[in-house]
Amino acid sequence: MTDVLAGAGMSKARHAFLELREQILDGRLPPGTHLTLRPIAKSLGMSVGAVSEAVRELVHEQLVDFEPNYGARVKRFDSETVRCQHILRIAIECEAIRRCTDRISGRELDELEALAREVDRLVDVEEDLSKARRRDLEFHLRIADLSGIPTLAGVLRSCHLVRLLAVEASPGHEAIPIPNRTHIELVEAIRSRDPDASERAMRDHCERSLLLQQRRALGMVSR
Repeated sequence: MTDVLAGAGMSKARHAFLELREQILDGRLPPGTHLTLRPIAKSLGMSVGAVSEAVRELVHEQLVDFEPNYGARVKRFDSETVRCQHILRIAIECEAIRRCTDRISGRELDELEALAREVDRLVDVEEDLSKARRRDLEFHLRIADLSGIPTLAGVLRSCHLVRLLAVEASPGHEAIPIPNRTHIELVEAIRSRDPDASERAMRDHCERSLLLQQRRALGMVSR
């Protein structure tokens, strides 16, 4: 998130950003929805200025498009766009985890493991998808940070990582289960100190994510 939204003086804008992002990810604001500032500000109980700042950050995270003479609307993702973004994500995350495996300290590895266990628990047991998504994003960006290549985390954000991690229910369709323990398996691969094993684990993880997104598009994913 930008420094503008992170500052103490912009707490309302941060709240608006988090709320609107959540509504986009869980489908309450479907792709193509026009984001009209005044009604949103009224519904959130805050100023138009705060909502405007939040929408600008959503544009920065590529969850929202802005068009002159029209305004902001939730970005549309077709199946080919999702596939292409996942392929880009795989390339970045595989390189990130290789470099992370080579340089991560024991303390950092323990911290990453604790985060991985929390993500898997939230998805598999507590089923708190909102918090799970936030922790999942934090987990993947942390691996990028630990790679020692400062730009990787920013590139991951630019390839729609926030949205690629969102897997939600589609009412009225048969559900399929989401595999558990996927994040702790990544940490176990890093702990092996074998970059090739880590890359294989990350590739499998991302390919699974792509499969879930494709099934989600057909309305078959439950969680």
